[in-house]
Amino acid sequence: MKTRNRPAEAGFTFIEVIVVVGIIGIFLVASFPSILNTMESRNLENNARRIQSYFQQTRNRAVDTKIIHRVRFTRITDVTPAYWTYDMEMFQEDGTWVKAEGAPRKAIPAKFAVTINLPANGADFIVDFSPLGTLVNLPVLANAQYSITLRSPKLDRPGQMDQRVLNLFMGGSIQYLKQKS
Repeated sequence: MKTRNRPAEAGFTFIEVIVVVGIIGIFLVASFPSILNTMESRNLENNARRIQSYFQQTRNRAVDTKIIHRVRFTRITDVTPAYWTYDMEMFQEDGTWVKAEGAPRKAIPAKFAVTINLPANGADFIVDFSPLGTLVNLPVLANAQYSITLRSPKLDRPGQMDQRVLNLFMGGSIQYLKQKS
């Protein structure tokens, strides 16, 4: 009597598929906090770099037009949660300031804790750039640095770089730092 050898059907069993899906699920669950941490860190980084670029654009426009330009930081408190905005302004011959053409208002998301150590103009904080690209109208502070600090409360863990600091220097240069709070 001959036995018939049937070839096995190609494919995976249901159990094998469930085991593989389960293993992938465990890896995703284990890596999810790391993914969220990376996304928050990138968001913090992007917002700090956006402010740095805005400062550089303002400085470049002041040099190109030979007119003093400034960045004005304003806290918007009539909404909840409150947040910060910043605008580029240009000095006029009559002594007033007007919004610079083509420079949109930018905002810092409310989820970031913002510390601004700049000269105040009423409730606003300002940074003026001269036609030479240097900072002007800044009083010299003893043992202090003009800076803007963004901190993410979601990244507030031991050893975690949860702050991005922009230090401003009289010559117009801007230092970007990652720090722990």
